[in-house]
Amino acid sequence: MIKISNLTVAFEGRTVIDGIDLTVEEGESLVLLGKNGSGKSVVLKAVAGLLDYYGGNIRINSHDTAAFFRDRDRGAAGGLDDFRLAYVFQKGGLFDSMNVFDNVAFGLRRLGVSEDEAAALVRDSLARVGLRGSDDKIPSELSGGMQKRVGLARAVCMNPNIILYDDPTAGLDPILSDAIADLILEIRSSLSASSITVTHDLKVAEKIADRIALLYNGKIVFCGTGAEFMSGKDPHALQFIQGETEGPIDMY
Repeated sequence: MIKISNLTVAFEGRTVIDGIDLTVEEGESLVLLGKNGSGKSVVLKAVAGLLDYYGGNIRINSHDTAAFFRDRDRGAAGGLDDFRLAYVFQKGGLFDSMNVFDNVAFGLRRLGVSEDEAAALVRDSLARVGLRGSDDKIPSELSGGMQKRVGLARAVCMNPNIILYDDPTAGLDPILSDAIADLILEIRSSLSASSITVTHDLKVAEKIADRIALLYNGKIVFCGTGAEFMSGKDPHALQFIQGETEGPIDMY
């Protein structure tokens, strides 16, 4: 379970996230929506330990994440079996100089997994995302959709129980976006992982979300089931769905 309490993030004196509370239950898929620059990815980075400082508290299972990541960086963290987190970057986050195999194996090698075990995990993960036989290709030889699938494979091979997706369908056409959404659902089913997904794609959100949270002006202005969000009964949700400039959300 992910429990975010009173999370506050400011950059150069400007508050981006203003005391939000969010909980993601075990195995639940939460989608985080909001207009550009609303701080959605900032929330993911705070959960993943990629911010130097934030106010409030984030706990994953029994771990205070600030202490966990600090101890991990000193080589002292325990409880890895209880807390396995994967981050899927918006553009795949691939290393241009590495082939597909080495990109997917990167995290496993950092954890000290043997080469034989890593090879088996990498090839299984690539097969699961439809990229069997792509081991030797480099990122520049792959389409945008394939690069995103490599990023998904890298996450899957870590056998995570927490997955953070940063706009996984950005720049993809509707057919590829739907295919990525199906992969996210398959990964969730096979790993029973909890997830937070940042996206601008309402069709993807509707397909993968148990709950949807809408972020505006640093605060959560809506949080409910996907069906509740899509019903348009909430004025913030309705404006976001319809893409109207008039409403409670200042689009400018």
